[in-house]
Amino acid sequence: MASSSFHYALGRKDDSKYPHKLVAEILQIRLDNPDFGYRTVTAELKNRGKRINHKVVLKIMKQNNVLCHAFDRKTRKYNSYRGTVGKLAKNKLKRRFNTNRPYQKVVTDVTELRWGTSSTNERAYFTAFVDLFSNEILSWNLGLSPNVDFVTTPLKDLIKSKQSHNYHIRC
Repeated sequence: MASSSFHYALGRKDDSKYPHKLVAEILQIRLDNPDFGYRTVTAELKNRGKRINHKVVLKIMKQNNVLCHAFDRKTRKYNSYRGTVGKLAKNKLKRRFNTNRPYQKVVTDVTELRWGTSSTNERAYFTAFVDLFSNEILSWNLGLSPNVDFVTTPLKDLIKSKQSHNYHIRC
């Protein structure tokens, strides 16, 4: 390092070009509200009667390492794929989703529902059996884990409720 640069750095005053009161207020807002990002901190300063650009607030928060990282991470969705395990069912529908008879084609799907901060404890799963003739939900289930019993329970209920029907129900 050059001698002139060293002595210039020694002689300089505080590096921050922002008022200490403003920095302290931003740090206090962030301390009181740990989930506030720079936009909500800017809005809070505006509510307190201070007009500060959001870019300045972002710069101050970056310099003091108080940016909010609560919403940065994306959690992975549930993926039950384990490779080709067991027997693959034949594609009997072949994208023909219309039918002229009730209960001829009944389909199901499992949907993941999230709430809260997207942890795995804050997920629920919904499955419904739908008749493609009338688009009517015949049976459904709501649970906290997508296992085999979760899907087969409404299927068994559906089979029991439709035993008097004329059509042959294959499982």
